[in-house]
Amino acid sequence: MAHEGFPAMPITMRRVAGLGLLGTMVLGTGAAVSSHAQAPAPVVRVALLPQWVIQQHRSLPALGEAIEGGVVDRTVFAWQRGVIQRQALVPKPIRVVPDPAPLGGRGRFDITVRPPTGRAAWTEIEVQRATAGPDDVLLLEIGGERNTITQVLETLLIAEPGRPLAEIPLARPALVPGAGVPVVASTFEAPLPPAMAQRFRQEAGLDLLVVRPPLWDVRNGDITSSGRADTVPFSGGDWREGDRVFLRIPAAKLGPGVAGIVLGWKDRTLQNDPNAEFPRRSSLPLPVIR
Repeated sequence: MAHEGFPAMPITMRRVAGLGLLGTMVLGTGAAVSSHAQAPAPVVRVALLPQWVIQQHRSLPALGEAIEGGVVDRTVFAWQRGVIQRQALVPKPIRVVPDPAPLGGRGRFDITVRPPTGRAAWTEIEVQRATAGPDDVLLLEIGGERNTITQVLETLLIAEPGRPLAEIPLARPALVPGAGVPVVASTFEAPLPPAMAQRFRQEAGLDLLVVRPPLWDVRNGDITSSGRADTVPFSGGDWREGDRVFLRIPAAKLGPGVAGIVLGWKDRTLQNDPNAEFPRRSSLPLPVIR
């Protein structure tokens, strides 16, 4: 029955109007869902290189070009610039720190790590937020494995969008205190004390800290500060405890403008004669970090 004061609408027209309204609602809902689904998850980029590759290119512009598009699946000789052999890329474990609060992290995050497969040397860390707090802070740990090679971080560079690579010095307090990203000594696999949260150095919106297992003395390549090291059952070197790079990023800064980092790794240098260096390590009050 038509309402008083309004003309009656034919049944066919009412059906058409109803279908049109339903279609509009479906399209609107679909557009909203599509818009939400198309929003890309933020990505943090990390390039993991052996130190000799960084030395091979000799200049930051050449290294930047090689990182962005120079990875090749063939042999690369030492005199070649602008190219990186894919097999030379360093594999490192990357994870979200499960209990980030003591080191200044907040909220819950999940990550998907995509190793480099194309011409670029970037490992992409896709970040999914499990919480949406305005002050959430992502805390990542890179490295921290036992291996025979590339355990020590030697070079750290920042890649800000639209700017050339910039090298950030590493401050090795076990040798000489100085400016730069701190390299602090801590027993392997031991939880870091909350005081370490204040040691992070901010660079281009990223908070960085390097943790290195100390070596008080190494004789015949098998004694560390934690006792006798694990050794491989065949010739080829000793298993050593790798550096850990902690990366802290506020969730508000995650996005297209977040800077990438380049990490150059080298082998730990061992001496059979503990007194072969000057000054003698036995006379130093703090452990020598190499």
